[in-house]
Amino acid sequence: MQSVLSQTVYDKIEYIVVDGASTDGSAEVLKQHESLLSYAISEPDKGIYNAMNKGVVHATGDYCLFLNSGDFLRADDIIERCMPKLGTEDLVMGKVETWPTGRIGYDDISLPFTMMDFFQYGPVPHMACFIRRKLFDKNLYDESLRIVADWKFFMNAIVFDGCTCKLIEDVVSYLEEGGISANRYECDKERAKVLKEALPEAIYLDYNRFANGEHYGASNYDSFFSDLKNYNGRCAKLVYRLSLSLVAMLSWRFKSLKFVEKYR
Repeated sequence: MQSVLSQTVYDKIEYIVVDGASTDGSAEVLKQHESLLSYAISEPDKGIYNAMNKGVVHATGDYCLFLNSGDFLRADDIIERCMPKLGTEDLVMGKVETWPTGRIGYDDISLPFTMMDFFQYGPVPHMACFIRRKLFDKNLYDESLRIVADWKFFMNAIVFDGCTCKLIEDVVSYLEEGGISANRYECDKERAKVLKEALPEAIYLDYNRFANGEHYGASNYDSFFSDLKNYNGRCAKLVYRLSLSLVAMLSWRFKSLKFVEKYR
């Protein structure tokens, strides 16, 4: 909370805090800072995305940025530095620093994002992404999902609705390692469910082949390309070996000529 309250442009921030009736003293902290918050509530919820949707409903600004309980902004002036870069695109994405390891995440993503990006992993850094508020007028986060509702939201917005994106170099926030999204098995399980609902079966099967290469027996089609790949690999090795032999022969021949010329 302090990382937001200490922002140099806090007077331009609409700070909304949604707590799920925590028993760790969070409600008391909200009460202490009540005068500094635009909106705050502490009540039972149905999960993190239900809490986020509650916040979205009360948001009136141009962009939303979400921080979970273990996340915080990286510097006191980060929002001030990012504000001039907002205003045109629907999604403006910075980078994150994981803690306690200090690794910079999402520093290797590039635009444009395609369906394959979402099929293989989650390319959007949720806690470092400024989301235009009006995008939520069409879709809120899917509360039936426990882990990947933000991934689904971004996939729909970027791939199916064609929203505009921008990457910025700023490291916006710290991401606590080991959260619920670190459970790869549950993530993959929920993503598979979403993809099967979003894509025709034939396309979903093709994406699985390209992205994973498992889950399917070798059809004649798959066997053909597998054999072709192996054949090309063997040919490449043969050509490489022949090239080495040719280079060695030419090198020897060149040295022999130089020797003859020297002692002619």
